[in-house]
Amino acid sequence: MLLLSACLLAGCATLLSGGLPLLQLPPAAFGGERVLEQRLTMRWPGETRTLDVVASIDDERVSLVGLALGVRLFSLDYDGKLLRSSENVKMALPAERMLNDFLIVHAPLDALRAALPNGWHVNDSARRRVMQRDGKDAIIVDYSGDDRLQGRAQLANLPLHYQLTIDTAP
Repeated sequence: MLLLSACLLAGCATLLSGGLPLLQLPPAAFGGERVLEQRLTMRWPGETRTLDVVASIDDERVSLVGLALGVRLFSLDYDGKLLRSSENVKMALPAERMLNDFLIVHAPLDALRAALPNGWHVNDSARRRVMQRDGKDAIIVDYSGDDRLQGRAQLANLPLHYQLTIDTAP
């Protein structure tokens, strides 16, 4: 998903296995139009990458554009069922993974729960979201504040051994 797009720049072949299928989550679940400007930093064993992402959300679609040094790396357009993607550099990770991470971090809890496949569960506390697969923690997201669409979020994907820091501008 978007958040893993930092891997576009190199070296992420070990992250390609495992994970969720593309979540079928309607964009209207976000509750209206929003534009998010984000700085993403991804860390995995031996590597760190940073890029900027602009996310545009309305009732019909979620669109993500990834940029590095002002150059467009990729764009994703998702209507809740169909994902369209284009890339200007070879992507080491599937678009589905970049989009899923965006949805996991930012989607309202009820909408995310409804979109999860069998065997997956999600629980929220004040500033933490924990996703479990077959009863084991798989993805943990910590938030800097109560508004999950602003501030800092830190995602840890335990099975795939990567962490994302997402700084969203106010």
